[in-house]
Amino acid sequence: MKFKKYFYLSAALTFILCSCSDDNEAGEGFTPTIFNVVGKVEKGPMIRGSHVEMRTLDEYMIPTGSSYHATIDNNLGNFNYGVLKINSPYAQLTADGKLSESEIKLDAIVDLKDNSTINVNVLTHLKSKRIHHLVATKGLTFKEANAQAQKELLTQFGLQQFASKDASQFSLTSGDDASGTLIAISSLVLTDKSDAEIVEFLSILSNEFGTEGAFTQETKKRIQSGKNYLNARLDRISENIKNRYKELGLEVKVKNLAYYFDWDNDGIAGNELDESESVTLSTTEVNVPKEGGEYTITIESDKPYYLNPPSFESDSDSGFRVEEVPDEMWSDSPGLYEASASISTPSIKHNKTIDNNIITVKIEPALFKEDLSTNFTVYNARGKVAATVIIKQQGDSNYWVKHAPVKLGNGGKSAVLAIMSVMRNAVSEQFHLQNNYTHQEDFRNSVPFHPYDRKIENTWRYYYSAINQWLAIKDVDASLLNCYQSFIDTHLALAYYQLSSRWGGVPFIMQRSNDPYISLPRTDESEVLSRVENMLFDAMKDLDEHRYDAFQDANNMLFVSKDVARTLLAFIYCNQKKFDKAMPLLEEVIRRGDYHLEYSKATEYKNNAECIWGYHIQTRNGETCHPCLDYKDVILTAAECLYHTGNVSKAKQYINQVCEHKNLTVDQSDVLKAIASLHYQINSPSYMNFIRRNEFGESFMGLSHHNLYQLLWPIPYDVMVRNPQMTQNPGY
Repeated sequence: MKFKKYFYLSAALTFILCSCSDDNEAGEGFTPTIFNVVGKVEKGPMIRGSHVEMRTLDEYMIPTGSSYHATIDNNLGNFNYGVLKINSPYAQLTADGKLSESEIKLDAIVDLKDNSTINVNVLTHLKSKRIHHLVATKGLTFKEANAQAQKELLTQFGLQQFASKDASQFSLTSGDDASGTLIAISSLVLTDKSDAEIVEFLSILSNEFGTEGAFTQETKKRIQSGKNYLNARLDRISENIKNRYKELGLEVKVKNLAYYFDWDNDGIAGNELDESESVTLSTTEVNVPKEGGEYTITIESDKPYYLNPPSFESDSDSGFRVEEVPDEMWSDSPGLYEASASISTPSIKHNKTIDNNIITVKIEPALFKEDLSTNFTVYNARGKVAATVIIKQQGDSNYWVKHAPVKLGNGGKSAVLAIMSVMRNAVSEQFHLQNNYTHQEDFRNSVPFHPYDRKIENTWRYYYSAINQWLAIKDVDASLLNCYQSFIDTHLALAYYQLSSRWGGVPFIMQRSNDPYISLPRTDESEVLSRVENMLFDAMKDLDEHRYDAFQDANNMLFVSKDVARTLLAFIYCNQKKFDKAMPLLEEVIRRGDYHLEYSKATEYKNNAECIWGYHIQTRNGETCHPCLDYKDVILTAAECLYHTGNVSKAKQYINQVCEHKNLTVDQSDVLKAIASLHYQINSPSYMNFIRRNEFGESFMGLSHHNLYQLLWPIPYDVMVRNPQMTQNPGY
């Protein structure tokens, strides 16, 4: 396991430097002083022959020109500068280490007169650029800058309560809070990474923290991923430390590392954990009549507890990895279908929530004959099982089965909700990426998308993860009742429509992948759209007429309506420039009247009469949604089709409807540009599709001719690396 290898690295990155000095103050009046500097580097990558350089600095952190060199003498890591007469108390120590694939350097900036023992470690390294920045740009003294950097750095990990002791005094072997802090942060930085990734991550952390005193949200997500990875490995890390130092003849104690991670992300590490992993509940058994009911259970603790583990063990988050639905979910049909779907094994239907450590459980009426029991788990902030609650429900001797539609069982509900969550993330990332790009001021010198953009990589990964999970359910359903195929095909069609809209040609898979990474060539965009067109055309005959609402429960999310398929198929036809085929579908959606324009803000998207298909988002300002298919889009796309089929007057009627309801004005002398303007003003999810198929990149957006390639996104860099059959979009 990589974590063991790299934890040894973290141990090896600690220096113990012993020095003595007088009490003179630093500054121009500092009297050159004799220091006897010796040190020790733990065995590891800093092996015999590794270099340790010490440069003196003035009070402005500028090198004085004096430097001293030492090498590590033995496998214990000892080095000795000898007796030195040093012209300034401020010094920067740099240790050069050799990993198997890369070189690594760690820095520490110290005041030798204040520290008789100095440890160079990950923390001192991360502080170094920040200290330089604060002294150079803020005018702070070294003492002020060092204290501020210390507090800011530990706050980033929720460990600010240990900021009073300087990082240069933290030791892996001390067995105290400083040791726990250093082990925890070193593990987050060094564990589960290749040599090159370690060097890169240290550079990212150092640069971000150096200028801002904080990490970016993207970096914090990587740190969170690291916590999840380490969660199940903390005991082994502690044992590895003890065993490593035992080999060197030292008995080392390690505190409980769990208390040095901020598991619930409230900004304070360790405050969310009880001494015991178990917790007392007001009851651990709920007895329910056949009619069902609502019950509350109190958790007797002032620590937070969860119904889903907030932290968990996961693979590294680097790369595009296809998420799979666990095979055990489909071990038998009750996992997918409800108990009443001619299936022998029924289940208790319930949902549960938790608020301020009070669990509310709602149990639906029994759809089974015999008494049943089930259970659910309560987790602590580390994701460890803290308690189990048993639900027992009386059976209904007169129960009856309704076969149409066959509703989802508990396993099916969980799977559908998980997929819709992934799709929500994909649409959300795509929506923000498009809006950020299209609202640039100067498209003659536009800032293009980038293959290394993590949001682009995430959007790609989310869509293919959702596709793979839909295919898993599709396979199981096909082997059992075969009743969900048309619904799932419509969901797949949406994913491929979104992928082709942003990337053009993409790998087209219609069988569940057992490999973690997709390695297929691109299917040409025209072929992707043709296949999606056929899927939707076949699916529509099995869908019924109702107002679709993906904001409700899993069943409502799964059972898409005929209007959804009509709208999506019409958009596909438009991307194929088959406007005469798209027009009747859009007119039918309008004629049926299940959706209509609201008098509301132009850029407002909610679960209202305009929302044909959207994903729920809870914001500070209340409930909103990220749209996939929207009625404003339907009206504007209908106007576009009318224009292309020769009915300009009716196209203008639809334009006027949008202007009236959204309080907008446009110049209608050029109908297509008027439609483009409205798409832009309402932040339409179809804006870029409209621009691309009508060739408005130059004439409306203002892109220069050589920048038109930006109407498609780049294939993510990680996909190019992992898929040798993948080709990049032109221009990137």
